[in-house]
This record gives sequence, C-alpha cells and structure tokens, in this order.
Amino acid sequence: MNGGNSLPERSKVQILFVCTGNTCRSPMAEYLFNSLTGENSFHALSAGLYAFDGEAMSENSLAVLEENGIDGSSFRSQSVTYELMENSHLVIAMTASHLAELQMRYGEFAGKCRTLTEFSGSCGISDPFGQNIAVYRRTFCEIKQNLENWINFLNNK
Repeated sequence: MNGGNSLPERSKVQILFVCTGNTCRSPMAEYLFNSLTGENSFHALSAGLYAFDGEAMSENSLAVLEENGIDGSSFRSQSVTYELMENSHLVIAMTASHLAELQMRYGEFAGKCRTLTEFSGSCGISDPFGQNIAVYRRTFCEIKQNLENWINFLNNK
C-alpha cells in the first residue's frame, strides 16, 4: 500500500498474515486467502511473531483446511522478518496485540499494518492452539468471514 491509500500496480500484491507461532491462524488465513482469490493479482504468505522456522502447520489446522478442499501439507512456519515486512504491501495481524507488536518492532512499516477483523469490529481471531477440532472449525469460519471482507475491500481498491 502506498501511503495507506492504494495498492501498487504490480502483477502480484503480496499480503502477509501474522499471528504468534505461525502454525494455526495465520497459515489458515494464508491458504484460505490464496484459495479464495485464485490466480488473481494477490498472493498471501504468513509468519509468526514468535515462530520457530520450519514447523509444520498444526494437525487440526491441516484437518480443517482439508475439510474445505485445501491442501496445506507443504506449509512450513517462518518468523516475521524485516524482509517480509518490506516486501509485503499489506500486513494483516490476527489480533490488536499482534498489530501493536508489529508496529513496535517495525515502526517504519506501520502504515501497511492492519487487523484481520478491521471491518467486523471484532476484537480479533482467538488462538485455537492446543484445543479440539471444533474450536479450529470456529476459528476457520471467523477467518473466512473476515477474509471475505478484506477481499471485497481489496477488489474495490
């Protein structure tokens, strides 16, 4: 986003989804976003503020994606880096606390950081880590509803 007002005119606009460990929420958002937008001009990645690089997606996240026809088996976690922040046109955090942490660590990129729930007024996407599959399904539904808002917004920019 240029000055927070418009998206760049490029072949692919990179969107970075951020959560804590990059094994549950942000990878579900990444894979679902890419599935929903297909081959258009957007491409999503994900990372975690406290991620260990190279971890697989959580078992329940993979299961919920698979239930929705999305294969996340090739996913590997990564930490948020300066390079990811610099190369992303929009950075979407799962919660307000993630947003605050991003703005504190990477202040020069604060203008391109937002929350996934910005259009819904929700407090954020709760962390399902370690909980049962039903919680992951609810999290997936929350992510999907909020992604649809973002996709509508981005398609009208």
